[in-house]
Amino acid sequence: MFGGLFHFRNDFNPCQLSAACRQFMLASCALTARDKPHGENMIRSELIQTLAQENPGLTLMEVERIVDIFFKEIVDRLAAGGRVELRGFGAFTTRAREARTGRNPRTGEQVPVDAKRVPYFKPGKEMRERLNTK
Repeated sequence: MFGGLFHFRNDFNPCQLSAACRQFMLASCALTARDKPHGENMIRSELIQTLAQENPGLTLMEVERIVDIFFKEIVDRLAAGGRVELRGFGAFTTRAREARTGRNPRTGEQVPVDAKRVPYFKPGKEMRERLNTK
């Protein structure tokens, strides 16, 4: 599903992480993008690099593992039909899409599209306010 993004042992327990790793996981959403020009995109590897720089007590591999666990837990919870709420940041949920008739853009032919669930993100109040300050 994620092209090998996550590599976990089945017996991994987040409680086995060091105290520094657990503290980092709690603070990971408090990042700023002060090193990036405004409006520039950030990719996963840049996120990991930034987090590692902001947390010198952690190795790059520990940070990468934490980021992978963070995203995996969100995806797993959504796949199970749950919701993930990160106060001040936002909430991840899924929404149902009805079955419909679509159109192949290349041929113009009508094709059936099955009903499905799609991810949805609702930004939190603090994020909305920060995005709209001048």
